[in-house]
Formats: sequence, C-alpha cells, structure tokens
Amino acid sequence: MRFVTSARRVSALLFVAVLSACGSGDGSQQSSTSISTNDVSFSAASPDASTPPAQILTATIDPEAIYVAVLHNGAAIASVTYSLSGDTAQIVVDPASPGGLGAGVFTGTITVVGYRCADPACSRLVSGNSQIVNVVYQIPPVVRFVAPYVGVAATADTAVIRGQGFQKFTVEGVTFGATAATTFTVVSDTEIRASYPALAVETYPVRIQAPSSPGAITSLANLVIVAAPAYVATTLVYPAAVSPVSQIQALRYDAERQALLVAVNGGQILRYAYAGAWGAPTTAAVGSLSDIALSTDGQQLLALAQTALTQIDPATLAAGTVTPAPALAADVFLKNLAVANDGNAVVTTGYNGSSNTQTYLYATRSPAFSQPATAPSMDNSTPGGSADGSSIVLAQGSPALASATGVYRYLAASQTFSVTGVSLNQNSIAPALDRAATRIVLNGTNVYDAGYNFLGTLPSTTLAVVVKPDATRAYTFDSAASQVLSFDLTASPAGGAFPQVGATAPAGDPGTGVRMAISPDGGTLFLAGNNQIAVQPAPP
Repeated sequence: MRFVTSARRVSALLFVAVLSACGSGDGSQQSSTSISTNDVSFSAASPDASTPPAQILTATIDPEAIYVAVLHNGAAIASVTYSLSGDTAQIVVDPASPGGLGAGVFTGTITVVGYRCADPACSRLVSGNSQIVNVVYQIPPVVRFVAPYVGVAATADTAVIRGQGFQKFTVEGVTFGATAATTFTVVSDTEIRASYPALAVETYPVRIQAPSSPGAITSLANLVIVAAPAYVATTLVYPAAVSPVSQIQALRYDAERQALLVAVNGGQILRYAYAGAWGAPTTAAVGSLSDIALSTDGQQLLALAQTALTQIDPATLAAGTVTPAPALAADVFLKNLAVANDGNAVVTTGYNGSSNTQTYLYATRSPAFSQPATAPSMDNSTPGGSADGSSIVLAQGSPALASATGVYRYLAASQTFSVTGVSLNQNSIAPALDRAATRIVLNGTNVYDAGYNFLGTLPSTTLAVVVKPDATRAYTFDSAASQVLSFDLTASPAGGAFPQVGATAPAGDPGTGVRMAISPDGGTLFLAGNNQIAVQPAPP
C-alpha cells in the first residue's frame, strides 16, 4: 500500500498506518523520485487580471516506496493537489489570486519525497531523494484611475494617479500620451501625484515607466483635455413631462461630453447636451432616485435610489448594472453619494427621523457595497468631494438638534474615515470643495482649510455655493440679493467675513431649492431650482 500526503508533519497515527502496511524492505537503498520539471512560472497582466490556469507536473516514484509526501509553501501557491496512479503522481499547482497578492514577484516551492522501509520488518522509514520545484509568479503594476480625469486645454495642472504596485518596481517616469509629466512623486504603492504641462484638446492615456517591471504595465486611465466652455448666459426649461419640479436632487456637469445632468423629484434624470446650442433634454426614469454622480473615470453615471444603485451610460442614459442596497434596517434608505479617486463612491444612508445609520463604499469597477471598519454611523449625512477625489467631507445632523454633531471625512489615499474636529449641524446646503480640497465650505457659510482650521465666513443669506477649482473664489447664490456673488478666498477675512469682489444677476430666476455646479476651468456656473436652470458666466 502507498500513502500520499500534503502535510508538513506526518502524525503518529499516520505512521502507525504506514507501518502496519509495511511488509518488506531492507533499507539497502534509498527510494528514488524523479520529476518532469523543477521550475514552474505564472504571470498575470495586472493585480486586476483573472487568476492564471493551474499547471500540471508529474513525479515518477520508486516502485519500492510505500509513502509519498508532497509539501508546498510560499505566497505564489494557492494550493497543490495530486493523485497517484501506479508509480506516477500527477501534481496540480494552483496559483494565488492576483488580487490577493498585488503587484510584485512572488515565489514558492513544492517538495516531493518518497519513503521506503528501512529494514525487513519495516519498523521505520527512510526518505529518498527530495525533488524541489521552484515556483515564480510575476504580476506587473496597474494604473486604474487619474483624477480629475478632465483637464482644461492650454492649462498646466496636477492630477492624482491611482493604481497598485507603484513601490514594488521603481517608477522612472509618468507620461500623458507622448508628453512627459513635468514632475511626479510616488506617494505610496497606490498613489502618484503628477503635474502635466499645458496640453491640446485630446484624450491622453496615462502611463508609468518602470523598467524593472516583469511585464507590460496595464493602464486603464485616460486624461481627457477639453476646451474651456464659452457658454453665454441662458436658461434651460424643464420638459412638460416632469413639470412641475418641486425638488432638485442633484446637479452635475459632464465636462467631457459638454452635458448637464439633473436629478429631479419623481425619479427622473434629465440630460441637456451642448452642440453649439443647448438641446432639449433626454430623460431616464429611476424610481426613488435620491442622487447622481459621475464615476472616477467618467464612464458611468451612478444613479442612487433608496434601495439600489444603478450604473447608467452618461451619454445615452441607458441603464446598466443594478446593485441592490446592503441589508438595511426598517425606514433606512440610501441617501447621497460622492466619488473618490480610488474608484469608490462614499454612500450615506438616511432615516425617516433623526437617527444614526451606516455609511458604505461602493466599488464602481466591480459593483458591490462594502462597509470598512472605519466607516462611521451618521445622522442623515451629506457628502461633498473634491474634484481630484482625494477627500470627501461628510456633514450630518439636523438644525433642530440641541448639540452640534461631528463632521467626518474620507481620505482616498488610505481608504479610511476619520472625524475632523469640526462640529456643526448640517443645513440644506451640501459641502463644497475646491479641486484639491484646500478650501472646504460647510453649511454654505463656514470656510475651512485642508486641516479643517476655520478661515472665515460667507454670508448667512447663501442658498447654494461652489468653490472655484483653483480655490481662489467662492461663488454663492444669495437670497437677499437674488444674485450670484463672488468672494476672494485668498484674502484675509476682516472681521471673519471674506470680501465680496463681484456680483451678477443670473440669466433667469432658478427658483427655490437651488443646486449649483461649476465647470473645470471655473468660468461657468450652473444653477438649477424648481423654476428652471440658469447657465451663467462666473463673476470676477
């Protein structure tokens, strides 16, 4: 009888079984084992690739061997299985998942040893020669995202590049198409900060150069350079099918496609596209719609309903993957979302009343909800994110609460939530941030820096606010003036208030419940209320 095991140590019970099976042998020779190959190699295109297929090797065992051990170790190997037919063992080597390993060069070993009786009574065993199989598994880095993925023509700027394996192999260069980055810094294994020069209108694949990488480096990221829009002041009306509009759920500007996306009450998404002039909107229905946002790479419009998240084509509004909400308690619903540069959307939940509920991450490329250990329970929180996706701030609570509640943030670099040290009860005005999260406006009035140090105030009559991408201006829609006001965020606020430096009347009265958006160059504002949408050049 012959025994086969994968155990690293043979138990006493197994030895008893082996010895009881021994009936001959004089130990005059060691058992001899040969193997079909001593080297096995695996490779995957990136950490996001599928697991490579298993590889099979064979071992020929000495006919006198009564016990065979096949042992393995090392990160490269997920498992080893085998079967014995006569004197031949077929050994199947399964590699580990690339996603579990990440980028790098990983190794492992497989040891095959045959044993025979050491004496005629087979009272003990003697091992034969060991055959060692060396396993090597190579996985190059991957570039997944660049944020913001839209830049402005003839304007040098910076971007955050996200991926994996940036510190496993030395990165010697970053390119946008054929143009080298002016500077770059490898911040971590998953993040590079790069500056690019003024570029022409075009789509530029974002690549890294790492000569020591074991294979070509996959890049899924493209920097899209667009011309600064030259929209004239105008108004856009709502179609009769959705009128009257009582509430604007969300307003987003799709700079890549020159389109305005509006979520309105009744579960409708309106898309106004510009082609020399603004056209009539196309529409898509999403039941119980609560918020919309473009994915990190702009390839999906994320439509958040109270019980599910649907990926929608941002150009055609065709519905794609639908991901049901995680198991939620009674009266809890998916509320709002903001997208980070790691490909995750931070999704908050609400309750019909005042109560703390869970916060989730939603992965856009492998659609699924998750709940990190650091995700806080919050009271009907509302997120707002920077254009580079590095930081998302979450305000919570209700003005009716007697005590202020803590403001949290999500840092994409570490994929963690933390409390900021600022406490307030949110109002109806969502948090607003500049491109790189250096200026943060909460409740439409309080302005903070990147460390959440209080800097100054905007008027208490503010109904909606956006921050210019370069952090030099805050633009508000003011209830007292019924105008768009401009405030200099580079000035030292006298008496706590930032100085007003400009004002302009909107092209038309947007109405109540105004939401605002801004173009990437900071030159155009969009205001949507229950009456209509105003497209407005920004004041000085």
